[in-house]
Amino acid sequence: MNTMCERLKFITEAIKAAYAEYGKLDENSLSDKSRFDLVTSTDYNIEAYLIEQIRIHYPDDKILSEETNNDTVIDGKTWTIDPIDGTYNMANGIRVYGIQCAMYDGGKPSLCAILLPHFDELYYAEAGKGAYLNGEPIGVKARDLSHSTVSFGDFPHTRPRDFELEHRIMKNLSSRIAKIRMFGAACMDFTCVASGKTSGTVIFTKNKWDITPGILLCREAGALIMDIDGEYSENSAEVIAVSSEELYRCIKDCAADE
Repeated sequence: MNTMCERLKFITEAIKAAYAEYGKLDENSLSDKSRFDLVTSTDYNIEAYLIEQIRIHYPDDKILSEETNNDTVIDGKTWTIDPIDGTYNMANGIRVYGIQCAMYDGGKPSLCAILLPHFDELYYAEAGKGAYLNGEPIGVKARDLSHSTVSFGDFPHTRPRDFELEHRIMKNLSSRIAKIRMFGAACMDFTCVASGKTSGTVIFTKNKWDITPGILLCREAGALIMDIDGEYSENSAEVIAVSSEELYRCIKDCAADE
């Protein structure tokens, strides 16, 4: 078993164990993270558990995690941890959230794992080896625009340019495709694209713990990974994962100033 495969097996088992230990607790304290965001004790507990496991098994690896290590510079083997992606959903009884991790190696995402506990779905991928759901290979599904569904990430309230651009794309796109969705959890946005449930997603954030697992999963499932101007890069303000060039061109056209 190669080193990457060992790490992938390790992190999928760690994610499942973390949720089993801390994801079902009745007591879950809430606090404001920012004006439009929450954090809970479940976030902190799951993150602490995953950090502990990584440090036990891979003490030389770095960790970039949402709640307690969010300024780590990616260098060498670096893990990303999003302990609860979709915290607002979880805190309000909406069962659309997940735990997601990825690992960078040599500056590029090398593996990822995403657990959607209430759907009993474990997604994972290793660079160059395809995307999987519960052990079965998955892939994107291209559709005619009139039958396509595109999801969007939460509105970036504190970034006026991105806020207006997302609103404009949604408004213009609504008359060109079948459905628009806003799940409130990037893990759902990306896994739906990768497994062919939706045709694309548009997410405005640079937070690697939010998007790195889904980007690798979707890329390995055959999706195009773009931004408004072209191919996605680490400096892109938004990520667009789509199942076809036609859908990407449509989204790009919808982003144009009116």
